Amino acid sequence: MSERGSAQAPTLFPVGGPELRPGPEPVVLVEGRAERWLGELPAGSAQLAYVDPPFGTGKRRTSSAGSYEDPGRHPREYAETLRPLLDLLWRALDARGTLLVHLDHHASHYVKVLLDEVCGIDSFRNEIVWCYSGGGVARSDYARKHDVILRYAKGEPRFHVERRPFKENTQAVGRHSTYAREVAIDLARGTPLTDWWTDIPTVTGWNPERTGYPTQKPLMLLERLIATCSDPGDLVLDPCCGSGTTAVAARRQGRLALVGDVSPAALAVSAERLRAAGEELRRVRWPEV
Repeated sequence: MSERGSAQAPTLFPVGGPELRPGPEPVVLVEGRAERWLGELPAGSAQLAYVDPPFGTGKRRTSSAGSYEDPGRHPREYAETLRPLLDLLWRALDARGTLLVHLDHHASHYVKVLLDEVCGIDSFRNEIVWCYSGGGVARSDYARKHDVILRYAKGEPRFHVERRPFKENTQAVGRHSTYAREVAIDLARGTPLTDWWTDIPTVTGWNPERTGYPTQKPLMLLERLIATCSDPGDLVLDPCCGSGTTAVAARRQGRLALVGDVSPAALAVSAERLRAAGEELRRVRWPEV
């Protein structure tokens, strides 16, 4: 992971309502429906957008610091409910911007088709599979222990390769075979990360990151996505911020953050978490009309 940067915030701009762009405060938290406030952002304002919407499970998600409804829908209907949000996020990105959409097995296949329409099929770059363990074990199915993150990007996107150590047997040999041809490798540099991630655990009850807000995602996951898909000083959007992981990770990576949620409880958790990390922030309540 890269170290936290010290990029200066850009100048504020008015958008006909509360000012959204981070300025003296590098983080803005917006309370309100994303489809309303995202529509006020000028096109091309951001460099990275991440969204982790409710997955359409038909369950009420409840934890010690808050709760939210996750209505169950047919996957096709669920995907269509996301269309306005995904349209706005794609519009908000600049000519090299990246969109990351975090989903699970319920409807990722339908949302992938929708994103091909919204972003253009040639803009699809990766289906990242985040594997984890823990939780319940299915009795009549294979246990469902992964999420997917669909990555779409414009133009020649920002991308910084993350590397990890080679496997022990490769390090011991010092060489590996590529298409039956022996090729020397740089052991110290490591091997590029693939789209199959098994090294990031979920946020469990014992984890010091845990805020008590339901379905909290780990900092390591968001830090990796932000570090690889954006540059220091970039603006990161997250319209369903929940516990505030995206904003915290963005600041740790030297980025600016514009995040929001419809839940006042989520924003309270996010604000407390950011202040505990020593971050300055501004809260905005976006009008419904």
